Amino acid sequence: MISTLSYLYDGSFEGLLTAVWEAYYAKEDPSEIIWEGVSHPNLLSSTKMIYTDANKADRVYRAVEEKISHAALRRIFYIYLSEEPESGIIVLNYLRIGFRLGAAVDDYHAEPTVLKSEKLYNKVAMEKHRLAGLIRFKRLESGVFYSKIDPDHNVIALLAPHFAARMPSEYWILHDAGRGIAVFYDKNEWVVRNLETPEDIVLKEEEETYQEMWKAYYRHLSIESRKNMSLKKRMMPVRYWKNLIEEGIELWS
Repeated sequence: MISTLSYLYDGSFEGLLTAVWEAYYAKEDPSEIIWEGVSHPNLLSSTKMIYTDANKADRVYRAVEEKISHAALRRIFYIYLSEEPESGIIVLNYLRIGFRLGAAVDDYHAEPTVLKSEKLYNKVAMEKHRLAGLIRFKRLESGVFYSKIDPDHNVIALLAPHFAARMPSEYWILHDAGRGIAVFYDKNEWVVRNLETPEDIVLKEEEETYQEMWKAYYRHLSIESRKNMSLKKRMMPVRYWKNLIEEGIELWS
């Protein structure tokens, strides 16, 4: 019976980079790199706990940027944010190839690991792009703008710069309810913090009026004979509908 090695880490990006460092310098070949407490290693695996080390993580970070490319650094970060079960080992194997090939690694499509990395990167990038156009903020009684999302991937920090540029003079909160985290923006900078779903979201009085006007506008544009649900589902996945102000209004033709 062949025993394999599983790395367990704390779920942080720095923890993942520390795991990459350990695999290289301990000359080990883990079969998986998984979050402690989220995923469970194979019963036939021996496990090794990887403790996050900022210095080791920084060395890997700089090595990727200098020996491969800045694009490769962005790619492994997006893969990490995908939170897919295989994301950790894909990052390690991708970097092993990248350190050998340099910046040309992303053109090496014959290599299955590079192809997997590209698919995961594109899934995260696509969700970021979709949500940037779909997110709707609601003005709360406190004056703060609030939006709740439930993305498949952990894209909230990728969206923050977009809305900081769009709404630089407002206080706003972008809340990933499923993960219990949110971006808080204070007109100067944004930060990600833990946030459970608030029990009472009280809208500002005129906000309710604006939302009703928005829904009325959509109903006015809707043409019954041209409704196309299959197109709507293809262009805007069903999982996003519940957080839209215009939910339930058919406008796709």
